[in-house]
Amino acid sequence: MSKRPSVPTGQPDQLSFAFPAGPLRFEQLVVTPSNQAAVSIIRQPDKWPTAVFCITGPRRCGLTTLLNAWCSETGGTYFTAAEFAKLRQSRLSALAGEFVAIDDAEKMAGREALLTFINQTSEAGGRLLLASAESPSQWRVTSADLKSRLNSMPIVEVLPPDEDMLIGRLKASAARQYLKLEPEVVAYLSPRLDLTYEAIEAFAEKLSHGVTTTGRAPSVPLAKEVLEAMGLAEPDEPPAS
Repeated sequence: MSKRPSVPTGQPDQLSFAFPAGPLRFEQLVVTPSNQAAVSIIRQPDKWPTAVFCITGPRRCGLTTLLNAWCSETGGTYFTAAEFAKLRQSRLSALAGEFVAIDDAEKMAGREALLTFINQTSEAGGRLLLASAESPSQWRVTSADLKSRLNSMPIVEVLPPDEDMLIGRLKASAARQYLKLEPEVVAYLSPRLDLTYEAIEAFAEKLSHGVTTTGRAPSVPLAKEVLEAMGLAEPDEPPAS
């Protein structure tokens, strides 16, 4: 039977020390073959084949972080799709010659403003970086002109995490919670965690919760309890009956 993390009954959660951090720079990011091509391409906007580029990737792969790093490096402006949708035409015209990033851009696919801004950016010499979990060719659009632009848009993809990305993201996620993972903890987790960004981030969040609620260090025993609570069986042990 799976063992649940030991949490003292009746004891209130300790305060979490995960204070908000500012946008990361490219030099601070974990870069492995999983995202190396994407990072390299978006950092060279002068070499893009068009004024508009799209970056895609699996859920929680860090697209928002990449957009913010790009804006920090280029002096660009970051918008969520909801923020961009509220901009007036005069503001869009002023931004067309600058560097702009739009997150969750697929949510703008049904709006004429996106097509207009793509055209304005191309004419004014700006750069527009879009991020989406889906390829632009899969966005639901009604405009034939926008559909044509999306189908021909250059794309770079963040790939699923490799072993180095898993280790790097584990350490980075823990560091954001002001936790340090000792080498033996990382070695224990590396063959046991699923190679998905969601699994990495979910584990880091649950480990942080375990630390703050029990007052224990992020050790191998605590990591084992968190994995068991997540329903992840160890490769050298049979599944719990």
